[in-house]
Amino acid sequence: MRRLLHLMPYDGIGGVEEAARSMEGLADPDFAFERRFLFPQVSAATQRRATHNPARILAEGLRIARQGPEVLVVSLWRAAIAGVVARLLNRRIRLVLFIHNAADAHGLDRLCTRIALRLADAVWTDSAASVETRFKRAPRAPVTVISFLVHRLDPLPESPPAPRFVFWGRLTAQKDLSRALRLFAAIHAARPDARFRIIGPDGGEEADLKAFVQEEGLSEAVSFAGPLPFADIPEAAKGASFYLQTSRYEGMALSVTEAMQLGLVPVVTPVGEIARYAGPQNAVIVEEDGEAAQAVLTLIADPPAYAARRAAAIAAWADKAPYGASVFAAARALPGLSGQGGTDGAGSAPER
Repeated sequence: MRRLLHLMPYDGIGGVEEAARSMEGLADPDFAFERRFLFPQVSAATQRRATHNPARILAEGLRIARQGPEVLVVSLWRAAIAGVVARLLNRRIRLVLFIHNAADAHGLDRLCTRIALRLADAVWTDSAASVETRFKRAPRAPVTVISFLVHRLDPLPESPPAPRFVFWGRLTAQKDLSRALRLFAAIHAARPDARFRIIGPDGGEEADLKAFVQEEGLSEAVSFAGPLPFADIPEAAKGASFYLQTSRYEGMALSVTEAMQLGLVPVVTPVGEIARYAGPQNAVIVEEDGEAAQAVLTLIADPPAYAARRAAAIAAWADKAPYGASVFAAARALPGLSGQGGTDGAGSAPER
């Protein structure tokens, strides 16, 4: 049985980590799956600063080269560096670069991702938009879109629409929660009973967001729940009618797909893959904040229209393939891994 190792920078609350976590314990006749982190113990901000240690990243690349898994999947730029080291030192390893976002986070991300892209035997992506938007030229390696239906969720109990909003994810600049709060404030001005629950770990924005809430007099309407394990998210979302996320850029946006399955109507910016699966029939698309706020208020006042949009959101994910099956199928299709018994034995990268 071949080894399929998925390497990530560190464990956390996010779509990448949650997807890999969902693979634990899945049986496959051809692959034994393992997830690994460059920095296993990361929770506090001081520990996150240590994740820039190049010695640890290079050491993990050397370790993986010695261990020689048949397939190495790397997510995010730190893991990409280790993947490049492992691939250069052990040409039998099939390197898969997993793209999860439609934009580079910063210059180092851009550089490391593109170096790994040149060495990768295959590119996996959470959505077509992530690759098409992020790279000016199509990758030379074959590209496979992996289904990001990580959790198959039952809808929450249906109830009349109310001005109740929820968000879950990292509190980062990418998610642009300051815009979400401004949009919520416009709704709250018309509906003082409106409430917004924000769930997730601080990614550098929490203090500013809380300051904005205080300045706008929304302290009674907006709550910060902090990080929660995914198993607790459906319960925490009960009572909400809308999922509010105004990201600046995205790939698949796993949390939006989860919210739609739960029966929450997403109020979202049309970025990344969101623009392909969310539209006027199953969501409120945020182009101009005032118009979006009014669209939400109109839906709340029209229960049949809200119910139709909710049903369409749920139906959008009813027939999608699960993440784990998609990963194993993509691994079986990798160059040089056809048939049983491991690599092709050539000891070098396959021809592209």
